[in-house]
Amino acid sequence: MDYKKELKIFNLNKIALLSILLFALCFVAGALVNLLAFRRPLLLTDKVYWDIIITLSIMAVGVIAHEGLHALGAMIFGKCKKENISFGFIPRQLMFYCHAEKPMTASAYTLMLLLPVIVTGFIPFILSVCLGNIFLVVAFAMLISGGAGDLIMAASLRKIPASALLLDHPKAPAYYLLHKSDALPENFNEVTPEQEEALLKSMREKPLSDSSRGRNNLLKILAVFVFLVFVVTAVFLIALLMKLF
Repeated sequence: MDYKKELKIFNLNKIALLSILLFALCFVAGALVNLLAFRRPLLLTDKVYWDIIITLSIMAVGVIAHEGLHALGAMIFGKCKKENISFGFIPRQLMFYCHAEKPMTASAYTLMLLLPVIVTGFIPFILSVCLGNIFLVVAFAMLISGGAGDLIMAASLRKIPASALLLDHPKAPAYYLLHKSDALPENFNEVTPEQEEALLKSMREKPLSDSSRGRNNLLKILAVFVFLVFVVTAVFLIALLMKLF
């Protein structure tokens, strides 16, 4: 069967902004519940530097597990074989990726996207809020934020039939919709070499480039960071007061 491809691209600035917002929301909510409702201790060990080392180690393992779970999802839900899967890193975007070369249904692709965010993000985050401490909350809030692109891409598939065929893009947060040549939808736009080149060029550029949209998003992210600094300070002051009284 002959298919034509339509390229669906996702804005890197929006992914970066959502990542920051996810971390801010998860950390602030998780820290407040962890410290005030469950009254968990501030430290995992007796030394702050050991807690930092443990937290960074969890995050590093989590990043590796995230991509591994994408591969596992592709094999389980998308019926891919090991030789259909590759891994890579995009230095400019500080982005690791897992690419599945075999087309799969929209439902399988959605599950492949969400599996790592759930397993390495939301589940351990909830457990860390209830049973762990604030350093674990930070680690798993970061791993949730790292799935921002996956969440945006999965959300875009809600209006696509579950049986529709998709093909993962090999080097960018994007995918191809595959349409039968004899049953093309209205407003179909076949991918062009110019689109492909523009997408690859954007992946080689610095995040939040000099465009006005990029500057606006940068201002939003800075505002979130400022807000987060104030909230984190308040949370730690509350926690210290709890220890005193």
